[in-house]
Amino acid sequence: MLPRRRPRALGAALLLLLLLLLLGFFLFDGRLRGAAALDGDPLGGQGGHNRSDCGPQLPPKCELLHVAIVCAGHNSSREVITLVKSMLFYRKNPLHLHLVTDAVARNILETLFHTWMVPAVRVSFYDAEELKPQVSWIPNKHYSGLYGLMKLVLPGALPPDLARVIVLDTDVTFASDIAELWALFAHFSDKQVIGLVENQSDWYLGNLWKNHRPWPALGRGFNTGVILLQLDRLRRAGWEQMWRLTASRELLTLPATSLADQDIFNAVIKEHPGLVQPLPCIWNVQLSDHTLAERCYSEASDLKVIHWNSPKKLRVKNKHVEFFRNFYLTFMEYDGNLLRRELFGCPGQPLPGAEQRALAQLDEEDACFEFRQQQLTVHRVHITFLPHEPPPHRPHDVTLVTQLSMDRLQMLEALCRHWPGPMSLALYLTDAEAQQFLRFVEASPVLSARQDVAYHVVYREGPLYPINQLRNVALAQALTPYVFLSDIDFLPAYSLYDSLRASIEQLGLGGRRKAALVVPAFETLHYRFSFPTSKAELLALLDAGALHTFRYHEWPRGHAPTDYTRWREAEAPYRVQWAADYEPYVVVPRDCPRYDPRFVGFGWNKVAHIVELDAQEYELLVLPEAFTIHLPHAPSLDISRFRSSPTYRDCLQALKDEFHQDLSRHYGAAALKYLTALQQPGSPA
Repeated sequence: MLPRRRPRALGAALLLLLLLLLLGFFLFDGRLRGAAALDGDPLGGQGGHNRSDCGPQLPPKCELLHVAIVCAGHNSSREVITLVKSMLFYRKNPLHLHLVTDAVARNILETLFHTWMVPAVRVSFYDAEELKPQVSWIPNKHYSGLYGLMKLVLPGALPPDLARVIVLDTDVTFASDIAELWALFAHFSDKQVIGLVENQSDWYLGNLWKNHRPWPALGRGFNTGVILLQLDRLRRAGWEQMWRLTASRELLTLPATSLADQDIFNAVIKEHPGLVQPLPCIWNVQLSDHTLAERCYSEASDLKVIHWNSPKKLRVKNKHVEFFRNFYLTFMEYDGNLLRRELFGCPGQPLPGAEQRALAQLDEEDACFEFRQQQLTVHRVHITFLPHEPPPHRPHDVTLVTQLSMDRLQMLEALCRHWPGPMSLALYLTDAEAQQFLRFVEASPVLSARQDVAYHVVYREGPLYPINQLRNVALAQALTPYVFLSDIDFLPAYSLYDSLRASIEQLGLGGRRKAALVVPAFETLHYRFSFPTSKAELLALLDAGALHTFRYHEWPRGHAPTDYTRWREAEAPYRVQWAADYEPYVVVPRDCPRYDPRFVGFGWNKVAHIVELDAQEYELLVLPEAFTIHLPHAPSLDISRFRSSPTYRDCLQALKDEFHQDLSRHYGAAALKYLTALQQPGSPA
């Protein structure tokens, strides 16, 4: 028989067990809440949470903060925009962005920032091509290629009078004010020149797999997704010679860098540990494979910067990945127009542009206020939103140019099947719709296979569809000598691309001869019909009543000058004369007149353009074998308003009057013949 335990002994054991559990809980909780580097951070007590009473002293409100980013290509440019949105959302200071880019990214981002017009943000560009020779000698296995090594040369590439800069990877997202990160420069000693967060994986410990041999590092090493650089001190310390000597020596025994610049930074720090100032780990929460980032935070308010440093990006495995993914998507889909916020009280803010001054002077009581406002709005533009390969130069090549909104996306696959040549498409989307469009293209075998289609996102702002501004964006980005100006709800003949190039060559266009080649337009009222493969098949469908000349029943004036009766028998191009309200679909040189941006919504937008072509003495030549067919669809909101609102039609008439006055000032007496166009009832476009 076992002896009975005494109650006092049992109580003491339970009490001891309870104390041990409590001690373990507090030790574990303290480790989490320290929010410091994983193995002891000298700044561990600072910035662990977003509490103003324990954070570092922030810089003055109007101090200019400098940020450097290396960015190359179409996809990286999209990443940068999400990063910048997150910075702008929290920031209270003016920012100067120093962007090291290739030609593609510069073209995209220059246009974007020029049209974004964010107050108190300066942007400077540096040519990555010029920096490549400084790092091209380094073998690198990382997917970022040469661009992943360029942070090493920033002290020499950035202006010599720039003393400090925050350097960021494109795949980071801010969850707090960047000024808090800038404030950590104050913790640098006189000898420290680089601020980094410890690497949150065991990569540099060399025990991830058999024969894993990483570059040398202090302990776990440091991650270079977020860097504070004391540029002035780095230059005085001979940084360029320092990293070059270290890299050269290590490459004698190592075949290449695996993590690009990060390997070389760590090798230098291993040799010169006094250069580094460890930063709290919340400033670079790394969501890589095998990450230990969960030790760095215990609640959402701890987070400062999230770093998607796995090649899998949003698909990475992580305990809290849904939270992080939703946080990232919030900024990806956030309306960038809302970030055009002024920083009150900071001197030296740029004066508003002409459009902004004109907008401020508009009378909101004016019945046509929406029209005036829309035509003056400068829309944020992201050109070549998806990867795009420019077409090879061909002297008679033609780009199809058009515009669309979200409700016409379903037309894209059919358009790609009908038109095998290059296209330049402007899409009027919100930030969230732009991401839906991206997924739509990625899921489509037809669209994802086409690298010669350039998609340009014009971000939605205002109540009316800025149709001519969209056309001008797409037209400006066309890269071939000629353009076919179409609408998204038309499908061209399967042979049209080839026949247009042949016609341009046969007619000897170019040089001094200015011509607009008219592509006759037809329509079907059936959602399903057999698309004709030749003019003979089209005429048979026309005779059978399955096809009609475009808008024959609504607005025959728009296409009557094409002379469809003559076209039926024509075997050679024939010239037609301009007439009031004529609005054909035409092929013209890329440098043709732009569309008049005052025409927004529905009405007279194409008519005005054809007037301009005629005023500049373009011949109108109808092609005998060419055709394009309009497919049925629900009416747009703007056409519904045109039909139902007398005020809408009155405002359109006012725009037409102003257009004719401008035409008269520009062309004098030659513009008088166009006056008749304004004497007709409101016409579609």
